[in-house]
Amino acid sequence: MATSLDGGLTVRAAGPATAGNRISLTELARIASNLQATLERIAMSITGARPRSGRRPVEIAESVRMDFVGFSHGSAVLALRPAEKASLDGLLDASFTTLVEGIRQIRASGERPSGEVESHFSTSVLNGLVTLCGGIGESNLTAIEFKTGADVHFTLDGEIQRHLRRIQRSNLEAETTIVGRLHMGDFEPLSLRCRVDTNLGSIWCDFDIDLRDDVLNSLDHLVMATGSAELHSDGSVRLLHLTGLSVIESSRSASLRELAAEQGVTPLRWIGELRGVETDDVDVFLEGIRIARGSDE
Repeated sequence: MATSLDGGLTVRAAGPATAGNRISLTELARIASNLQATLERIAMSITGARPRSGRRPVEIAESVRMDFVGFSHGSAVLALRPAEKASLDGLLDASFTTLVEGIRQIRASGERPSGEVESHFSTSVLNGLVTLCGGIGESNLTAIEFKTGADVHFTLDGEIQRHLRRIQRSNLEAETTIVGRLHMGDFEPLSLRCRVDTNLGSIWCDFDIDLRDDVLNSLDHLVMATGSAELHSDGSVRLLHLTGLSVIESSRSASLRELAAEQGVTPLRWIGELRGVETDDVDVFLEGIRIARGSDE
């Protein structure tokens, strides 16, 4: 039976990032935008609409739209309600029920959902859920709970995050390692992306919040980045889902002062030192040159 959202949906975020019953706008945007996008993607699948980039059909988007109606204490509790006008009755409830069942199966098995739910959990839905979980980490959010009334339908936490990452990797190429210089990073919790410039071109990477400090501390360094790759049709890496990052120690050129100290060279005190030391061996040296030239003079 479909879960009714007529009475509203409550989302509770917990963790250090919600201390003092507060939550950053970036985390609020991550939760709200990715929840809404996930419901729209599932609704597109349920109605048989053709997936496409850009804006989704207005009729479907409006039918599953949720509005933010309040914020209350208790970690960070967000109150959402269905939009007042929906073109397709029951589509929001059906989409949310599919989402709940999919998350339940993922928690139980650690694998991609099966049965009727499987066809609606496309790669874009899974990638969206991974992004929604991107703020989950020991120093930020520990759980995001979704419930109606007293019924908790599902909770996103570290366990679900690991399952989703594993499922995401299984849909991509095997673990990939790239080497290059880390030149750019976007550390907003909603984004969490960086760019590694290799000999073959620039590669964008995304990462979870637990890797934020590692990426920040590695900026402008030569790094070895490891993760699961999404590829272009020609086999080159389009996007790397980063799981590990290490700095590669590179050689450093010594300064002239350091080189002089190593070789025991000191500055000249006067120009006469360039004459060197007088020696009788000069005649022997010149004689050797004449012989080498074949001259008897």
